[in-house]
Amino acid sequence: MKPTRYLSVKEVAAILGFSNKTIYKLINKGYIAGHFNYDSIHLIDEEVFLADLKARATVKHKAKKISESGDMHHMLR
Repeated sequence: MKPTRYLSVKEVAAILGFSNKTIYKLINKGYIAGHFNYDSIHLIDEEVFLADLKARATVKHKAKKISESGDMHHMLR
């Protein structure tokens, strides 16, 4: 069995290309999967985090059709 690897906020920020401050905000909103506190240290389970990231990236979203009335910058003409 492979040992669990835990990521720091700095490592997660580097993976996502965000600042540490943004990662802390996402943690507080509950958007970072696999997160837990160890005393005052924030740790993220790498396997859980990456699986959630992959799942979010592969979810298909319905694209909204831009109508002529919704074209406030007149770019569809």
